[in-house]
Amino acid sequence: MDGSLPVQPDPYVRIERPSAPGAWPVRFRDRDDGSDAGVRAVELHPDHIVLRRHVAGIPMKLSLRLASYQGVAVRLLDEEGEGVTLVLAHADPSLEVTLFAAPTPDDVVAEWRGWAGALGLPMLVTKLDGTVEAAYPMLGRLVVARTIPRRRRRGALKHRRPTIFMRRAATRPGKTNVVHRGECEISARD
Repeated sequence: MDGSLPVQPDPYVRIERPSAPGAWPVRFRDRDDGSDAGVRAVELHPDHIVLRRHVAGIPMKLSLRLASYQGVAVRLLDEEGEGVTLVLAHADPSLEVTLFAAPTPDDVVAEWRGWAGALGLPMLVTKLDGTVEAAYPMLGRLVVARTIPRRRRRGALKHRRPTIFMRRAATRPGKTNVVHRGECEISARD
């Protein structure tokens, strides 16, 4: 294992989220109960994650696409409600990675949104039975929300077309005025 990686104090974790594209990958250590030393090295890229650990003296490396993760889930550290944690949720609990853990939920929403946006994963909430569900209604990777009506008077295209045209009724097909050309008389006699 690389000794140059910072070891996070247990149980509270704060991984610095990269602010520039050149700041990736993020390297840190995470707790791993199945490894020899109880920690694993994590290398987080914008599109994949690399987990390294030693088991029975044998070095192991696992590379996974971030698309295989369900999302960034928020959950309580213990049953009493003390502490909040953000994890990369996976169907296999041994592949979950802790991104943030704090004794108070003060900064958790900002970190939750920031990590979900940086990794392109949905925001998830962990229920009491341990299952995760989307925090907001979603359609694929899009958050479904109430539509906002357009405001005609303050839009970017306000000055391109006069509003008088929006008030005029369009003519109906088949009800157009008939034009007679080549007629000698306009008046009709019976």
